[in-house]
Amino acid sequence: MEVDRSNGHLFGPGITRIAVTGFKSLAEKADVEIRPLTVLAGANSSGKSSLMEPLLLMKQTLESDVNPAGPFKLSGPYTNYTESKQFLSSVELVGGSCQSLVIDFEIDGQKTAGFTFAVDPNGLFAIDETRGSRFGVNQPMSWVIRHDSSAAEIRALDFPWDLTGSTKGLFDYHAERYRYYLRIKASRSSDASDSWSKSDEFYETMRLNKEIRRLILVPGLRGDQLRKWRLAEVPATNVYEGPFESYVPSIIEYWQQTNPLLSPSINELNAALKLLGLASSVRTLRLNESQIEMRVPRTFTSDEDDHVNVADVGLAVSSVLPVLVAIIQADPGQMVYIDQPDLHLHPKAQVLLAQLLVNAADRGVRLVIETHSSLLLRGILTEVARGKIANDKVILHWFERDKETGLSTVKPAHPDSAGRVGDWPEDFSDVELRSDNDYLDAVEEKLYAGKK
Repeated sequence: MEVDRSNGHLFGPGITRIAVTGFKSLAEKADVEIRPLTVLAGANSSGKSSLMEPLLLMKQTLESDVNPAGPFKLSGPYTNYTESKQFLSSVELVGGSCQSLVIDFEIDGQKTAGFTFAVDPNGLFAIDETRGSRFGVNQPMSWVIRHDSSAAEIRALDFPWDLTGSTKGLFDYHAERYRYYLRIKASRSSDASDSWSKSDEFYETMRLNKEIRRLILVPGLRGDQLRKWRLAEVPATNVYEGPFESYVPSIIEYWQQTNPLLSPSINELNAALKLLGLASSVRTLRLNESQIEMRVPRTFTSDEDDHVNVADVGLAVSSVLPVLVAIIQADPGQMVYIDQPDLHLHPKAQVLLAQLLVNAADRGVRLVIETHSSLLLRGILTEVARGKIANDKVILHWFERDKETGLSTVKPAHPDSAGRVGDWPEDFSDVELRSDNDYLDAVEEKLYAGKK
């Protein structure tokens, strides 16, 4: 369908495309465009999470205090693996099963960074190649570093630092693994008094690492019914290490202590809770120097003294608070990955949640959401049709998995200016329609049998 282009087609800084090959059911390349509002939909185990888990492995590795023995820190706050074969695709392809993992990114719509990992001859999972490219003013520039790149091959590259001309010949070069990528190491040791070495990486790798560090994850397993939370520092950089949920009470506390005229975030959060019909407001209460409590009014008309702990109300409030705080707190260009934002929400609230997601995306936050809710999807497309967000800021990706081969495929759907995306997959609207028809048939049969 026609895409109604607007100024929003310049999606702004950040990750604009992700391509994954060789991760679980994504044995063949899954190339997914990322727009300000990107929806990943499909049946259970269709491959939605497999697209995003490599980013979580990268973020987990970057946040590690130590450089892991292999490319990734496998077990941590975002993923829990013990060996690479648990995520390397076992789907049989022509030529045998996949023993490599390839991850490519487009950043800012004009730079790329990519990585190839493979099982080496010793049976160990290792980084094989790091690559990148950018579209310069005069001509495109690309580079590749392999684990076995020779010094001569490295000298021929456009260096990320100023070692040019005859100076290059004075140094020895090799590829050095650092966490999940390769970088260049230059060294000179003509004599003991003049030894020198330097490690550095290309701009594309550094740019990608910055975006991965800034990624905010709101997982599907959330909404801990804790009565007390530990106070945490709200980082000025808006970079959150570890589970984002643990920062939520402290962020609300920070908003609460800030002049609402200068920083209206607390008002925005309270308005969102009201819109969803969950509470009239939320507030924090410091218990001591290290602990904090989150409280909501007992009813929509409760006074200041009639509040209860969030742990004493339904799961919907505690599960949606991380979603709302994340989309309000995120900066333009910052990616927020939300698994099942509609979790525990009433159908009416699922539809209304679409308005809040659209508002965040329209101001530049890059939302990637996984959902099984056709109501949420319909709500998003309704906002497109209403003109609340340009259709070129929204993209839907349908994941399907072949029952015989186990191979997942991805099909993009581009909404037009009326919010239309063509045929919906069978596991969404058709299921609802069939369920309605089954119910009506059952009622008719029951009534007809009673008249006999």
